[in-house]
Amino acid sequence: MGLKTYKATELWLNAAKKLLGFQLRVSGAENIPDRPTMFVSNHFTRIETFLTPYALFLHTRRQVRTLGMHRLFHGLIGRYFELLGGMSTREPHRNRTIIHELMTGTDDWLIYPEGGLVKNKKMIKKGKLLLERPRRHGPPHSGAAMLALKAEIGKRRYLRACERNDAERMKYYQKRYRLRSPDDICTDGIVIVPINLTFYPLRPGRNLINRLVRRFSPNLDPRVEEELLVEGKILMSGCEIIIHFGDPIEVSDYLDRPTMYARRLVGMFSEMRGNNLALSHQARRLTGDSMRSVYGDTEVNLDHLFCRSLYALPETEVDIEEFHRSLYLAAMELAQRDDLRVHPSFRNGISSLVAGGAYWPLDSVVKMAEEAGIVRRANGKYLINQAALHHKHDFHQIRLKNTVRVIANEIEPNRRAISVIEKVVRLSPTKRRELVAKVLLESDLRRYEEEYEAWADVNIVRSRELGEPFYLRSKENRIGVVLVHGYLGCPEQIRPLADYLHERGMNVYGVRLAAHGTSPRQLPYVTWMDWMDSVRRGYATVRQHCDKVVMAGFSFGGVLALLMAARHGDAIDAVVSINAPFRLQDYRARFVPAILGFNSILSLFGLAEKHRRRPNDTESPGINYDHHYLEAVSEIRRAVKSCRRKLDRIEAPVLVIQSENDPLVAPDGGRTLLASLQSAEKVLLEMPFDRHMIVRGPGSEMVFDKVNSFIERTLNADSQTLAVDHRQSA
Repeated sequence: MGLKTYKATELWLNAAKKLLGFQLRVSGAENIPDRPTMFVSNHFTRIETFLTPYALFLHTRRQVRTLGMHRLFHGLIGRYFELLGGMSTREPHRNRTIIHELMTGTDDWLIYPEGGLVKNKKMIKKGKLLLERPRRHGPPHSGAAMLALKAEIGKRRYLRACERNDAERMKYYQKRYRLRSPDDICTDGIVIVPINLTFYPLRPGRNLINRLVRRFSPNLDPRVEEELLVEGKILMSGCEIIIHFGDPIEVSDYLDRPTMYARRLVGMFSEMRGNNLALSHQARRLTGDSMRSVYGDTEVNLDHLFCRSLYALPETEVDIEEFHRSLYLAAMELAQRDDLRVHPSFRNGISSLVAGGAYWPLDSVVKMAEEAGIVRRANGKYLINQAALHHKHDFHQIRLKNTVRVIANEIEPNRRAISVIEKVVRLSPTKRRELVAKVLLESDLRRYEEEYEAWADVNIVRSRELGEPFYLRSKENRIGVVLVHGYLGCPEQIRPLADYLHERGMNVYGVRLAAHGTSPRQLPYVTWMDWMDSVRRGYATVRQHCDKVVMAGFSFGGVLALLMAARHGDAIDAVVSINAPFRLQDYRARFVPAILGFNSILSLFGLAEKHRRRPNDTESPGINYDHHYLEAVSEIRRAVKSCRRKLDRIEAPVLVIQSENDPLVAPDGGRTLLASLQSAEKVLLEMPFDRHMIVRGPGSEMVFDKVNSFIERTLNADSQTLAVDHRQSA
C-alpha cells in the first residue's frame, strides 16, 4: 500500500470538502483496537469506496486494504485503488492473502458484506436480514466473517503445531499462508469492527458534477446518470457524510463450537473442507451480528422520523401540527436512549418542530415528499398518497423516484426506533399535547441542571432554585405568557411579574436563557441564537395548552420577545417589551467589536487578552451576575441589530414600557422602538422610574398592572382596538 497515496488523498479530499461543501463527520474511532481488524460496512454509494479508508486514515493514521468489484480495477482509477491497497474480487489468491495479513497483523481489511450497492436500503424482510437486489435476494454475504474466522483458527492451529513440533502441519500452514516462522504471527485476537455510513440530508437531483459530465458525454448510461444525480448531489449540497465505527466484535467468541466440530471431521475430509463445514454456521452468525450492528448504528435524523412516520400513520391524512408533535416526541425519546445514535439536532434546536415557524430540516423533507407526489398540504393537514408512498420503483431508479421510501427503509432494521415512532403517531391529540409540554419543560430543567453541575466550581448564583425555568399552569385559562428575563439575570428576576399574572388566571412560562443562572464564566461560550433557542422552547411549551400567546420580556428579554414575534407572525397574539436596550447609555459598548478584534490579534501571538471581563454594578446582587464578558456583549449587539431589521414584520399588538430616567438604557430607546414598529396596535408607556430594574422592588406592581391590563384589553375584547402610535404617561 502507498502511504503517499493516502496522504495525497487526504489533501485532495480536504480541498474537496471546502470546494464542494460536503461535511464529513466521524465518530467511534476510539472503538478501533490496535489489533488485526476486519472492517465491515454498509454500501449505498460508490464514493464510500474511498471515503471510508480516508476517514480511517484521517482519525487513526491506519491504512486499510479494500476488496472491490473487478470493474473498478481498470485504467487510472484502478491503479489508484491498487495504490490505496484495493484488491479485485477476481484476484486468484485473494482469500489466502486476506487470511495471511490478518494472521500476521500486517494489514487490516475492509469488506462490504452486502456485495454491492443497496440502493433501496431494503435490508429487512419478516424480521430477518434479507437484501433485495436485482440479481440476488438473500442475507448479506458471510465471506468477511468466514475469512476472519479462518484467520483466527488458522493462527491458533499453526502456533499449536509449532508448540508440538508437528512438522507436517507446520509445513501445511506455512505453504498455504506464506508463513516463515511463529514469529510472523500476531498473537492479538482478530476483531470485526462494524462501520455505518449515513448521508443527511439525502436529496438527489441536478448538480454541478452531473452537468459537467453530461456536457462532455451527452448520451450517458441511465445507471451512470442516476449515480451522478445521487452522489454528485451528496458532494455538492453541503450534505453530512456521517461515518461511525461501532464496538469491536471478538472473532474468538465464535470459535469454541466450530473447533470441536473441526476436530471430529479431521480424517473424514480434507482439513480445509472440515474447517469450512464447521465454520459456515458460525460465519453466518457472526455476519448477522456484525451487520445488525452496522444497521443499528445508523444515526437517526429528522428525515428518518418523517419518512418512517408516513408509513406508520393509521390514516391517509393527519393534522400538520399534530404530526410535527409526534416527530418531536419521537426525537426526544430517542435522544434519551443510550443504545441509539441520534443526530445532534435532537439535543439542540429540535423544539422548532413544535414552536411553529420555519425550520429548514423539516421544510426540506416536506418539500422532497411533495415533489415526489407522496404528500400534499391542504387545510392544515398532510394528505398522503398511499399509492405513491408504497410504489415499488425499479432498483436503479428508486433513489430518484421515491427517496422517502429509501430513507424509511434505512431505519427499518432499528426496531427500537420503529417502535417509538409507531407509538407516538397513535397517541390522542390531547395526550400528545400534554406529553410535548411535559417533555419540553423536563428538557429545559434537565439542561439547566446539567449546566449548573458543569459550572458548579465557579457558581455565582447562590441557589439553584433561583435559576430554574418555571411553568405556572392555569388550566381554566387559554392565555399563555412567555416571560423572558434580562441579560445577566435569571428566571427569579421576573418571578414577581409571573406570579402577578398567574394570580389573574394566566399560564406563565419563565424562560431561562442559556448560560444564565449558573456562572458568568459560561457566557463567552454561547451565542444569541442559543438565547433564542431558550425562548423558543418556552414558547413551544405554552403553545401546547394555550390558544393565545403573549411574548413578554424585561431588558434584553424584551429584544428576544420582539424577535420571536417577528419570526412567528400571527402566531403571536401580543408583545410586551420592558426597558429593552435598543440604545445603551454606556457609549463604551460601541467599542466592543474593536476590543474583541484586538484580543484576537493578541491571542495569535500567545499574548494575554485584555479587558474581556467587565464588572456589573447590578441592582439585584442576589440574583444577577456581578460581572460579564465582552463576547456576550457582542452577541447582544448582534441580537439587537437583527431585531431592528425585523421590527416591521411584527403583526401583533405591542406594549413598550420605558423608565423615564433609566441609567442603563437611553430613555428615547422606547420612542425609537415604537417608531420602527409597523403593528396596527402599539402603545408606549413612559413610567416615572429612575432605575432600570422595574420588575422588582418599589413601584413594580404599577408595571405589573399595566402589563396585565394591556393583555386583558388586547386579547379579551374583540371590539376594542388601540390607536396607532398611542403614547401614555403613567
